[in-house]
Amino acid sequence: MSELKDEWIEVAADAYAQVIQHPYHIFNAAAFTQLNSSKSEEAFYLLYKDTKYRLGLTAGIRGGILLSPFSAPFGGFSFLKQDVQIAVIEKAVQQLEVFALSKSCSGIRLILPPLIYNETFLAKQMNVLYRMGYRNSNLDLDFYIPLQAGASYEELLWYNAKKNLRISQQQEFEVMVCNEDVTAQQTIYEVIRENRISKGKPMNMSWDDIRSTASVIPTDFFLLKRGDEAIAGAIVYKAAAGTRYVPFWGDRPGYTPQKPMNFLSHAIAEFYRRAGDQYLHIGISTENSVPNYGLCEFKESIGCTITPKMSFEKNI
Repeated sequence: MSELKDEWIEVAADAYAQVIQHPYHIFNAAAFTQLNSSKSEEAFYLLYKDTKYRLGLTAGIRGGILLSPFSAPFGGFSFLKQDVQIAVIEKAVQQLEVFALSKSCSGIRLILPPLIYNETFLAKQMNVLYRMGYRNSNLDLDFYIPLQAGASYEELLWYNAKKNLRISQQQEFEVMVCNEDVTAQQTIYEVIRENRISKGKPMNMSWDDIRSTASVIPTDFFLLKRGDEAIAGAIVYKAAAGTRYVPFWGDRPGYTPQKPMNFLSHAIAEFYRRAGDQYLHIGISTENSVPNYGLCEFKESIGCTITPKMSFEKNI
């Protein structure tokens, strides 16, 4: 009897989407990868098959390294069925190295989502990668607000955050959802861009990038105003079933004493809690594993729980 052949099969984006119809997070979707394909030297849509399709992977090459993701906060493998066996993942990783070598790659880098996206599947991937010689190259601190924690949002806040929320509630602030108003959406973008420039941080997506991404990821736009003043804003993706992800938010320079971000975070958390979502994913507050101490403290103060976000690398 011949040995069962297992391999990664390279397919077109539409064929990938027909097999991986519901990736467990949005950044592994074919449409998102296709939108950003120009940001890698070459983008791939891969299906792992033995007797049938088991896993999927969207990836790209940059500098001779096979990357998943190549332009997203996280990537890694997708499953067709959640109960995919550890042994299958092992064989898939082995065959991924074969594929990478066939593309003249010298290494592989995978950035996995934080555990809230699927703790069981992520634990399996971490175990396999560790045992197969992949180096844990980054351990970032990722923050999320548990929206259905059994406590009210206010009960999750630190004392100072409660005090700051009370200050903000005296400012006549109003938060609007601007999903149908493109002019307001661009105002939100400009407010966030000003915030990042004032802190010496690049805005790594243009307004056109934001609009294009909103065409493939369900996106909500929140604007905090006082009268006609646009003071703060947030852009929020539906990253997975029950999980909303905040890639960008911020307030205009000069308004910090009025605590608009405390008001905005409260309003957004309550909005999604009432909608029945499980998590409001705020994102990392580390750079190459090094914490931004002030940002970490702020996120904890507004009710966030910390979870690890891990990157794995291997030279092949």
